[in-house]
This record gives sequence, structure tokens and C-alpha cells, in this order.
Amino acid sequence: MDLPMSMRTALRRSRTSTVAVATALACGLTLAGCGSDGGGDALWYSGFGGTYELSVKKALFDPYAAKAGVEVKIDKNGSNVTQLNEIIKSGRQSPDVVDTETATLAQFMSKGMLKPLDKSKLDVTDVADQSLINEYSVPWYQFSRNLYWNTKTFPDGGPSTWADVWDLAKYPGKRSFPDRPIGTLEVALLASGVPKDKLYPLDVDRAFQWLDKIKSNSIFINQADTAIAQGNVVAGLYTLGRLLDLQKGGASVKYNWTGAPVSVQSLTISKNAANPGKALEVIQRSLSAESQQAILDSLRYTPTVKSVLDKLTPEQRADLPGTEETNKDSFYVDGTWWAQHYDEVVKRWQTWINS
Repeated sequence: MDLPMSMRTALRRSRTSTVAVATALACGLTLAGCGSDGGGDALWYSGFGGTYELSVKKALFDPYAAKAGVEVKIDKNGSNVTQLNEIIKSGRQSPDVVDTETATLAQFMSKGMLKPLDKSKLDVTDVADQSLINEYSVPWYQFSRNLYWNTKTFPDGGPSTWADVWDLAKYPGKRSFPDRPIGTLEVALLASGVPKDKLYPLDVDRAFQWLDKIKSNSIFINQADTAIAQGNVVAGLYTLGRLLDLQKGGASVKYNWTGAPVSVQSLTISKNAANPGKALEVIQRSLSAESQQAILDSLRYTPTVKSVLDKLTPEQRADLPGTEETNKDSFYVDGTWWAQHYDEVVKRWQTWINS
């Protein structure tokens, strides 16, 4: 499948989780009690857990469930492409709504794992960037991972570029990066001198060579809140929403937009969903001004609808992913490239991490 390749066409967390899947699989694999558009009333959502799950429940699923009288079952496997693909290939029931970012969305599409959206039943006129809409998804919000540094360790100013992050002599201390190649390989290439508009196709060999330079002084972990708050790591790459929470909690941390990987998040309907009609209702509600504002307020992720975007202040726009103000420094993850190379790169990443 030929997928678009830039922000205005960007599609997308590749965190594999098997925690708490038992409940969802009991629903999804046995079908009993899970319902369908023709009978039952349960909706199966596959997301990411943690504080994110609490936020999206409050912003989207709780209001929808209350209004529609629908039970929502939740698992934490929205990024688990392999598991979902196995379920679909077996012919078993798959989640109704799957939460995807640019790279995983591209993989789902390329592997034929999604149902096309019935656009005749979906009002997308408020979506600001219509080019982000495709056969299988509409954009929900945009988010970023940002360069951060510890202000106690570096009171006179920390690393401001990825080259600085790699400069252990000038900025000593332990680094942290997500335990995932998406985004991490890109910032390694930026550190090596590759311009952000020349990142793709990724030079994977070069990226790993540069990661080798700081591997012994880095940790690769998806949940770095404690390490950052306690000062065990002093610089690196982390999700903007988490960094903002850390700041609110009093952590000595700052961030910037230099070389920040930005992704587009979408809600999709998986191929063997039992409740595609209800799933479409959820997707429609995700585009409401109320839901989009709630996501902005709780997670600090950028809305995609004009009715909310147009009300943002200049100060808000200057510190949100995907705005004109921050796009000059950040870059969009290329879902097309990752869809084509994900499996091989992840295999190499896992070998490298464990070596």
C-alpha cells in the first residue's frame, strides 16, 4: 500500500505489552458476552494503560458509555501489532477500537488489519487538516517526544541539541531514551549531523553506530518518570505529556522542541470488530470539541479540529506539537518508512539492547 510521507500526510508507539490482556481476550476470543451491533452492548477498546488510559476514559469513553448505555472493555495492547495480526488471521474477534500512532497505523494498514471507515456516517468537516484523513482513520490528536535536561545538574543551561545530548564531556551524566527504535533512531541521526528534512529513508547502520557511542551511559526505558524525577538520568528523549507532569510535580526538568519527533494519533476499527457501528460512534465523538478540549487539558496533546484549534492562544500554540510555531524545530515520524521496515529494525533493536 502506498502511504503518504510527510506531516500533511503523516500517519504512526511501538510498545509491546501483554499486561492485563486476559480480560480483553476473554471478551475478544470467546465472543460470549461481548456483543455486536446486532445484539450486545459492550465495546472493546485497545489502548495503552496507565495515566493515558485514565485520561482517555474521562475525555472520551466515559461520556460515550453514559450517553449510549454501552459498556467499554479496555486492554493495553494498542501497539501490539503482532498479537492483533495473529488474532485477525485466526478469524477470532478483534478489538472494536484500536488506538494507533503514525507508525503503528501504517503497519495496520499495510497488513490489512483494519476496516475502512464508513464516511457516509462520519462528519469530518471540522478536521483542520483534511489531508490527514484516509480510508481507515481520521486524526484524533498530535503528540511529541522531546529533548529534556535536568536543571539542577545543568543550572547554567543544559543540552539544547541532540549533538549536545551526545556530548558526554560537556554534559556528563546518564541519558534516557524510550526502549523503542521509533524516534530514538531519528534523534541519533540528528546528533550525527543529518538534517531533519533528510532523515528518511533512515540510515539504520549510522543510527546504531551513534547509539553505540552513548549506550554505556544511557538507559532505555519506556517509563522514565522516577529516574528523571530523582535525577538518575540528566538528559534524553521523553514524552511531552510526561515531562509536563514531572514539572507539575516539582521535578527539575526542562525541555525544548529541537528535533522533537511528532506523531499523529488515530482511532481505528480492527478488521474482525464485532461492533463497527459503535466504534464509528466513538470515533465521531473523538472529533467533538468537548472531547478534543478534554484531551488537550489532560494530556497537553494538540487538537485536530478547527473549533478547538482556532481558540488556542499564541502562548499555547508555541508549546504544542504540530503547530506552525513548533513545526519549524520538530519533525514528523514517517509512517510509510516504518511500515516497510518496522519488523527488521525492531529485531535489530532487540538484539542491540540485549547485547
